[in-house]
Amino acid sequence: MSDFTVAIAPWKENAAFVYSVTYDEATIDVLTNVYPIHQEYDMPGHVCAVSGYLGTERLYRGTSMREIFHMSAEQLHFLIARGWTVSSHSHSHPPTGQEGIDLDMEVQVSKWELEKATGSPVRLFTYWNDLALFDRILPHAKAAGYLGALSIGYPFNTPDFDRWNIARGTLGRDLEGWLEEPLVSLYSHSRDAFPGKLTREKTAGRWLVDITHIVAHRLPRACPESLWNRCSTPDILESRLQEVRALWGDRLWAAVPEAVLDYALMRRAARLAVQRVSPECFTCTVSLDPVPEAVSRRELTFRADIPWQRAEINRGKVSAFMQEGLLTWTAEARDGTQFAVRAA
Repeated sequence: MSDFTVAIAPWKENAAFVYSVTYDEATIDVLTNVYPIHQEYDMPGHVCAVSGYLGTERLYRGTSMREIFHMSAEQLHFLIARGWTVSSHSHSHPPTGQEGIDLDMEVQVSKWELEKATGSPVRLFTYWNDLALFDRILPHAKAAGYLGALSIGYPFNTPDFDRWNIARGTLGRDLEGWLEEPLVSLYSHSRDAFPGKLTREKTAGRWLVDITHIVAHRLPRACPESLWNRCSTPDILESRLQEVRALWGDRLWAAVPEAVLDYALMRRAARLAVQRVSPECFTCTVSLDPVPEAVSRRELTFRADIPWQRAEINRGKVSAFMQEGLLTWTAEARDGTQFAVRAA
């Protein structure tokens, strides 16, 4: 063989399917009803917190989340310490049509508030309500130092997803009925991601991000019926996680959105140079375009087409295995990182 070929896998560990689940508003039921289910299925979760409501009950009139309790900073820290992540879902979640919305406060100050409260970086912003303010929010999100933003819409993201418009599909109750509501324009493409509708054909090579709100068997009486279909129950959630696990098994990458974004930004910045050293050895050198400092996970998964039955990387210091006829390994990558691959 005169040439060796190395490529970067679309997803970490060459996953066939990537899954994340997000909980808007960061309400207390995430801690009581959701966290135990995630523990059972060994999946991390992500909460989208409204910084101005931490540790309080939402009581003002006109909100669909009336009489809902929000997690405190200490409770968010509990989840973060166990692998969960937190994004900003604004400071006050104002109605989209409200006059005089202070986007500096809603987008930039909310990041600072959450970071101060939890002691952890907040790297994603989550748009609230519909996307009517998308164009106005985006410059503020970039100026605040976010890495990307969670959105709504068609839920299957491909590896070339727009990091400022990461699509999410709704996991809720009676979704068929909900699609008859005015919000159909935002969610009409989510039908093929409904619970029980996932298939290998639909999900192969994709990243599904679920979004739900309150996860409880009953909602407070003050909550309107329109909130019902944006919320879930512990049974629905458990069924979903079970469905996702069963679909791809070990080929599933269940990850927080930040981990997926880190990998995508690393992959997009990386270039590979492969050089033959001998008939039984070659090197692969990584060159990286500038990567945002906020990218905390700097690993990539590599796949090499080799002519040997077995091989070792950097004299066995990097673990590798054969998958689908290709030598596959995941390792930290910096500008100039080199892997020496030789027959074993």
